Amino acid sequence: MEKIDILMATFNGGKFIERQIFSLISQSHKNWRLLVHDDGSNDGTIEIVKRFSELDSRIILIEDGLKYGNAGSNFLSLLNYCTSNFIIFCDQDDIWLDSKLEKLYLLLKSEDNPAAVYSNAYGFDGSAIISEKVSLIERNELSNSLFLNSGVQGCSLMFNRKLLEIVLKKPDYIYMHDHYLTMAAVSFGKLIYLDECLMLYRQHANNVTGNISISFKERLNSFLQRSNPIIDKNHYNANLAFYYFFEPRFTSKQKEIFTSYIVFPNLSFFNKIKSIFKYNFRIGNSKAILILKLFFKNTI
Repeated sequence: MEKIDILMATFNGGKFIERQIFSLISQSHKNWRLLVHDDGSNDGTIEIVKRFSELDSRIILIEDGLKYGNAGSNFLSLLNYCTSNFIIFCDQDDIWLDSKLEKLYLLLKSEDNPAAVYSNAYGFDGSAIISEKVSLIERNELSNSLFLNSGVQGCSLMFNRKLLEIVLKKPDYIYMHDHYLTMAAVSFGKLIYLDECLMLYRQHANNVTGNISISFKERLNSFLQRSNPIIDKNHYNANLAFYYFFEPRFTSKQKEIFTSYIVFPNLSFFNKIKSIFKYNFRIGNSKAILILKLFFKNTI
């Protein structure tokens, strides 16, 4: 099996990182390299990583003195150190099931063009599973990704070198690393979903990349919250920057989809409905959810 580069961006993860690294060491796919970049931890995280690196040569701490101040930029900085044909992000506080790398690799290895594969996860509170499935929405193209206000969960996403070569040159504005990679996959290659939970996604107060709504009640409240617009401003700006930076790469159809999304907030209610049907805009695979949101939420 080929080598996989695992990219871990850390910040004050000392409470959880040992258990995560042990779960990497336990992977059935043994040919990997863990690249760690810390963003200024003061809780012993760096010392823990150094201790592991002395015991396992596959674990490498990158000490360049740079601090980014946010998880997305920290993760993306690690792309510059990748030498393998397969790459995956890794949060500092989750726990991977031992087959995770192998199953994602086996799905991705035969793809000759830019591609990524992602799986699901169990919600985990540190002592028990609190959700059987973290992600309820799949995506595989622009039309069912643009309105999701997120990317595929970064730590579930493995991508190949063909996709890496596209994203190394970046737009001026990126909101989060996983959103950026997801948009690249659905725009320039293939995004494949493996319907299995391959890790424990830890939920806790200091989660750097943010917690998610787990229970049905939390998800429903989030959906009904009028203060949550249909299009999040940060993701809208990131999609704009992505489109203008990569515009020469897009097909005419993709340009039409993107420009229709860009003007969507300024359309009348009736024209928004028309746009949804014309361009097959969906929340995941549902037009109905997107149309329903139009009735009681601000667009942006």
